[in-house]
Amino acid sequence: MDEPVDRRPNDTSTVLSNAEIADRLASLAQLLSTQKENPYKVKAYQRAAARIRNLPQSLDEMVHREEDLTQFPGIGAAIASAIREIVTTGTLAKLERLRGEATPAVAALSAHPRLDPRRVMRVYKKLTISSLDELRQRIESGEVEKVFGTRMAQHIRQGLTETHAMLLYRADDLHELIEEFLLNSCHVLRAEAAADYRRRVEVIEELVFVIETHDFPNVVERLQRYGGRTPLVDADADHASFALSSGILLRLQLAADKDWGFHMAACTGSKGHLKKLAAATGPLRELKREGFASEKVLYRRFGLQYMEPELREGHDEVERAKAGTLPRLVTAKDIRGELQAHSSSSDGVDSIEAMAEAAREHGYEYIGITDHSRSLKIARGVSVDDLWQQVRYIDKLNGKLRGFRIRKSSEVDIPLRTGLSTIPTIC
Repeated sequence: MDEPVDRRPNDTSTVLSNAEIADRLASLAQLLSTQKENPYKVKAYQRAAARIRNLPQSLDEMVHREEDLTQFPGIGAAIASAIREIVTTGTLAKLERLRGEATPAVAALSAHPRLDPRRVMRVYKKLTISSLDELRQRIESGEVEKVFGTRMAQHIRQGLTETHAMLLYRADDLHELIEEFLLNSCHVLRAEAAADYRRRVEVIEELVFVIETHDFPNVVERLQRYGGRTPLVDADADHASFALSSGILLRLQLAADKDWGFHMAACTGSKGHLKKLAAATGPLRELKREGFASEKVLYRRFGLQYMEPELREGHDEVERAKAGTLPRLVTAKDIRGELQAHSSSSDGVDSIEAMAEAAREHGYEYIGITDHSRSLKIARGVSVDDLWQQVRYIDKLNGKLRGFRIRKSSEVDIPLRTGLSTIPTIC
């Protein structure tokens, strides 16, 4: 893709950010769900909003250059048309119409698109609530949890809370996009993720990259145009922080080839780990002066076994590295199979045979097909008769396979005291 055309060289405030576009699409999805709209259509808008929020390309600029928006996964003709309308008019007619038709209570919920309005309106009706302020009070008092259960309370609490963290699997996509942007658009010589993400922590609050470049100010300037507009929080000669539209921070740490290993070690370990590491190596600022081209060279210098990033949490890893007794980590090569997979019989996209073949090519020994049961109608749940037909079909496939087995399963919804629990059953 060509370099972005800077229509406003020194002013990004007039560019509509990807986050602002995503907010409108997410709000539309939320209001569509109150209209008994096709759930797949609602999900399509939700997924597009999540995807757009992390895109490095400015959709605002792409619309003005009349580029094809459907080049991105999850953005079809209808959603592309909605994006163009948002950019060119500043609004979305369908969203405004639905807000106008909605009750004041439902319209107010559209400011929090992660809330499911149908579930929340049940709470409003039962507890005679008429505003978001009242809803917050009932959440804090514990009344919502007492009447509706833990899952409902968690849903509302999360929906009303401004996002400042993301789950690791979502950070994987964001990491890939930012790394590509740094290498291809910012032209850095090297970029590698560190901190919580490199340690594979389940919840990520900050994405940190150690980078090598000859022009750090230019990298900072270009990142302020990531996704149309990404605010700079702070910057110095060798580091900078940005507020990503996804709700987490992006931090850059400048490094050179001669001290790359030091910066990767210093930016990856938890505070507890770095404190224990300093006890074994001496003050980290002294290590910075000495400079280490790689982490392995740094550890070897102090008689330490190499510590995998996932171990650097401040437990006993430094002591065990000194004794040479670090554990071997489980890797992707150790995984023998997948026990939750949906086929085209319910809400998956591939046939059972195609999924089995892909799993075999991946080196797996088995796969569990866990299509939804009829109890979850929105996922085109499989009926009892069709499930028995699927069982017989899997038996036939298993009879042809050698060294691989397809497990017969179903994902069923079992009512519990606090709500529905989705549990796959494997046989």
